[in-house]
Amino acid sequence: MDQDPAPDSDQKSELPSEVAFEHAFFHSIEKTSFRILEDTEDAVMIMVLDKGEVSLKFSGIINELKLDNDEPDAKMLDIVAQGLKYVRELRIGDPVPSELISGRASWDVTDQHRAISHNRVTMQLVSWMSGDEMLITDPEQLAQVADDPITKQKISTAFSKAAKALGIAEENREDVIALISNLADELSYIEALRFVFRNVDDIHNSVLKLEEKYRSELSVLDTIKSVKRLFKIVLDEFNNSFDQLDAQTGEILSALTNIAQVTRFIRDNRDDLHRRLWAWDDLVEEWRDLPPKRSRNSEQKLGELYHFLAQRFLPQNEWQLYSKALEKTKKRATEVRW
Repeated sequence: MDQDPAPDSDQKSELPSEVAFEHAFFHSIEKTSFRILEDTEDAVMIMVLDKGEVSLKFSGIINELKLDNDEPDAKMLDIVAQGLKYVRELRIGDPVPSELISGRASWDVTDQHRAISHNRVTMQLVSWMSGDEMLITDPEQLAQVADDPITKQKISTAFSKAAKALGIAEENREDVIALISNLADELSYIEALRFVFRNVDDIHNSVLKLEEKYRSELSVLDTIKSVKRLFKIVLDEFNNSFDQLDAQTGEILSALTNIAQVTRFIRDNRDDLHRRLWAWDDLVEEWRDLPPKRSRNSEQKLGELYHFLAQRFLPQNEWQLYSKALEKTKKRATEVRW
């Protein structure tokens, strides 16, 4: 019973398997790619010319080529725009992201995250059998409990009881194992994202350490204060997302009974978390080995971090004021003085 618990819609099943265009325009320049512009969130076609990159909005391409909405190339541009919600870049000949085709993730997880997820779901089942269901998400605690010999003895009995509760005949107990495996596989992506989120939290902890080092410098402390204010929004939003996922999958029998609905919920939140977290990739690398000490580099990283947070989390009116002030600062810095 190893099947996708969330069946594909007719619309998904009709999608092409790879990015392809008919009009010669799309093939006129080598190394053409498609991306989402970070500042405007527009889907664009990137053409590499001698003088650099040129980005063309999809709406502009459709107008210039006079493409009707029902033409294959117009439909493909729409598919590419949708696909760029799941991958950073697409090129002609690339597969259409599997999130659009089947709902499955186009990125993979490690064996470690699969093991954590399997242990989590198994322990939920065992604790449900005992009448005191509990949700454990800490990897070390999960590993300790799952490796306990007494726990291992209970797992087989738990599968049998779950089969009975789900109305599955004892001789078809493998169906329960397949359901558990499917749920654990879906949740393994959430565990992987939970791990990535810890890297974001590490940046926050580094900011708090720098705050201690800059106690006597008010200008830097002002930046740190602003960073902390915006970072609270970040942490609250991510924690809330993970809490909602844990709540939705916290009752194992309910999750198994409504596996298709639960799978869709997990996948929707998986894709949302993945999009929000990949924006942090560069910052995570930059802050990973940043020493918690006073330095020009630390101050530069704090300024860059504030700009990153302000762009995404400042109220619109505050962001406009910040942008104008930043532009004035840049203008003064580049003025030629005689």
